[in-house]
Order: sequence, then C-alpha cells, then structure tokens
Amino acid sequence: MNDIIATILRRVGLEQELIEPLKGATSSHVFRAGESVFRIHTNAAWLKQEPDLVAHEVFALQAAGHLGPDVENYQLTQEGDIPPWIQMTHLPGTVRLEPLDQSYLRQLAKTLVRIHQLPVPERRYQYAPYATQRMVPSWAKQTEVWQRAVAEPPAESRQIRFIHRDFHPVNVLYESAEKYNVVDWINACVGPIEVDVAHCRLNLALLESLEAAEQFLAEYIELSGFSYDRKWDLTAVFDFEPETIDVYPGWKAYGKANISRANVRERMENIVLKVYENDESGY
Repeated sequence: MNDIIATILRRVGLEQELIEPLKGATSSHVFRAGESVFRIHTNAAWLKQEPDLVAHEVFALQAAGHLGPDVENYQLTQEGDIPPWIQMTHLPGTVRLEPLDQSYLRQLAKTLVRIHQLPVPERRYQYAPYATQRMVPSWAKQTEVWQRAVAEPPAESRQIRFIHRDFHPVNVLYESAEKYNVVDWINACVGPIEVDVAHCRLNLALLESLEAAEQFLAEYIELSGFSYDRKWDLTAVFDFEPETIDVYPGWKAYGKANISRANVRERMENIVLKVYENDESGY
C-alpha cells in the first residue's frame, strides 16, 4: 500500500506531504495528505459489484456542492498496480460521539434537512434497498414482532430527493455548534428522504439509545415539515443484516468503547418494537 500511496501522491504533486490515515473507513483506504483527502479502493469484492465507485462518488460530490468536499483529482479504473482512487478537499471538524444531547441532535437533523433541500440531480444513481429478503434473527426475543416485521410490505414514499445514503454521526464532522460538515458521500443517490432518516435513527439507537433516535426524528420533522412512516425503520433494520449485527468498528475507533454486541441486539429489537407500539406505524 505504501508504494501505491507514494505513486498517487507523486502524480498529484503532494509527495512531500505527511500522510495521516483516517479512522472509521471499513471498505476502502482513506488518508489525508496536506489539505487533501484520498480514498483508494482496495476492496476487490466491492469493485466487482460496483466497478464505477469513483464515478459514483464524483457524481455525488458534484451534486452535494457546498455541503461536501470538492473533487480535486481521480482515477476511474485500475491502472497497472494502482487501484481506482479519488482526491478531494479536506473538511474541518471532528467526529463527535458524545454527548449526543439535544443541541447536537438538532444540528444533526438540520444538517440532514440541508442535504434534502439540495437540487435533485439527474437520476444516474437511484436508491435500492440493500436487503433483498427479510429473516427473523436467531437471537430475537420478541419473535412474533419480528415475524410481523418480516411480513411487512416495503414502505412507500413520495418524498424523493438527493440523499446521502450513509448519514450517521461517524460521517458528520463537528466544526462548531452551528457548523457540521458531511463526508463519505460515495453511496449518495436519488431516493426517498426516509432512507436517510431511518439509517441515522438506527445508528443513533444502536450507538446511544432509542430516546436519542426519537429526539432526532422529532427535530427533523419540526425543521423539515416532512412526514415519516416508521415502517422505514424496518427497511433500515433489515439493511443492517440483523443476524450478524455487531458493534460498528467506527464507534470504537472514535472512542465509544462501552458497547457490546448484546447492547446492539437489544437496541435493534427495541426499534422494531417501537414501530408497532400501540399498533401504529406512522408518526
């Protein structure tokens, strides 16, 4: 990897810069050099499934405009020993995983609302759920509720916008109380706004608590004026593959070490139970 990095940095004239590996990346090699951030695609299975990963991220960052980094340089495909890569501007801020208090959650919701207010780009990349089938996890305690969730028809939406697709606290950089910067736009696409809301809600529930997820939803609805059907929570849950759910490595990388797999399973089940609380799925 060192030789690959050195070759890329020579190509862009940054060979004299210090290299700082960035925490949290699980599917690619991400590092900072000078005022640039680089993503090198080293996951062969991901590239086989989506060979246009760099083109997708270029599209996403252009659509994100001032809300994301600027694209500086890129290589779309494998060239010799050098995998596809992208160079983008570095955004200031730090990942903040605690305290996830009301002021943080409100600014988090406000940041997502701003994304959903962006112009909808051409539909080159459109939303599709990750999970193609639903199954009750073997660890489930409330199996009847899970069975109901498995049988639930997919939620529908008329609120189609440009969405981040992986919006959660590890991908949000705290610059100031009024300024959060968003990174990791590689999965952004055109799709239902509920996908982002549900994904972030589930992350908050697993990372912190159901109460934090509820507060985030309340803030988002107040700020955006959008409605939310809680059945979208189920889409997020099954996209996370409940059978194999575990503690996300990014949480530990940023100092949140007091979470176990048992915690994560219990909190995931709680958000499923919440969907059917009082036999209501809407909010």
